[in-house]
Amino acid sequence: MAVDLTTVVDELKDRKLLATVGGPAYLAALPMQVFSPANVEYYARIVHEKYQLRELVRVAEQIQEHVLQKDEDVQAVIELAENNLYAISQERRVRDFVDVGSLISEVVDEIEARSRQSHEITGVETGYPDLDAMTGGLQRSDLIILAARPAMGKTAFALNIVVRVGTGLRGKRIESELQRPVGVFSLEMSYQQVTQRLLATLAEVSMFRMRNGRLSKREKEKIHNAAKILATAPIHIDDTPNISIAELRSKARRLKSREPNLSLLVVDYLQLMHSGGRIENRQQEVAEITRSLKALARELDLPIIALSQLSRQIEQRRGKKQARPMLSDLRESGAIEQDADIVMFIHREMGKTEREEEDGAENMGQEATLIIGKHRNGPTGDIRLVFFKDIATFQSLSRDLPPDDVGY
Repeated sequence: MAVDLTTVVDELKDRKLLATVGGPAYLAALPMQVFSPANVEYYARIVHEKYQLRELVRVAEQIQEHVLQKDEDVQAVIELAENNLYAISQERRVRDFVDVGSLISEVVDEIEARSRQSHEITGVETGYPDLDAMTGGLQRSDLIILAARPAMGKTAFALNIVVRVGTGLRGKRIESELQRPVGVFSLEMSYQQVTQRLLATLAEVSMFRMRNGRLSKREKEKIHNAAKILATAPIHIDDTPNISIAELRSKARRLKSREPNLSLLVVDYLQLMHSGGRIENRQQEVAEITRSLKALARELDLPIIALSQLSRQIEQRRGKKQARPMLSDLRESGAIEQDADIVMFIHREMGKTEREEEDGAENMGQEATLIIGKHRNGPTGDIRLVFFKDIATFQSLSRDLPPDDVGY
């Protein structure tokens, strides 16, 4: 039976209820009281904003309760406030159990989509072909540890990746369509020093010559060309020293809000951070930091490269040649190995003295090995590189060209 004004009036008449509900005139006016479907988005926005306001009131009351407790740790309260406010701003829901049945079709569709791709890189391209081939690119939500003893070039390698991701540098060409936003937390160097390194790497000009000003005309041209590229590259640097994990997390979230397509974070380096809380020993503190970095990678859905020192026990294993680093050499905490999805080591034979290196030809590099010591979802192995110390640059031994005139 059709349901309209006439049939409803007839039905109410038969039941002797028409006068009780207000009569035909009242029934005819009811459709005018219904919200128009054309404005449903506007009405939904009002409901959502009221929900957010109620959530803010709840969070404010929760924070006030913690503040009034005398023994409450200040950093813990600040972190609680930050976490709750960020959750509201990002409309993050509390995670709960999810049935595999509701996920399986999505997972299979993703696998099939990857199988149809001719491009094997599914993550963030580092610009190092051998590394990208082994990892499929840096995968979202992964924590990647890059470790080495001092002076091995771990900062140089990390910033090389930053340059390649942030500018789209591939070999000798700039492919601007490959540019991706990158964030760098530099706890050891100022942002001026980091920028100078990025410039030296991209221009392929000696940092020493840049500092003392003894530059040829061609070198000046290369620096100006590289500067133009970096000026428009979405590379963001924070040089706060001795930063806490809570402050780093807060800044990373704000950067993600500013740069929704943020693709990579780099932290240089792990041992210069602190947890901000009351921790019994340094091992527990480092464990807390690595757990938090892994959680942040998952939360922001991007890879994080965290640099780490190696313990001195590697020096005790030295024979005639410098010992290769192992997972057990990670300094201060086994939690670094546990929380990391990928652990990479930089290894170079340090047989030459600094004087011998300075006396060598300007374009002569030193062979280095990037050791993939742990790969949670893929193979491990060695990747051969060449390190050009004067320009703080690692290049792939098998595929990159030696430093020369850059192609831009």
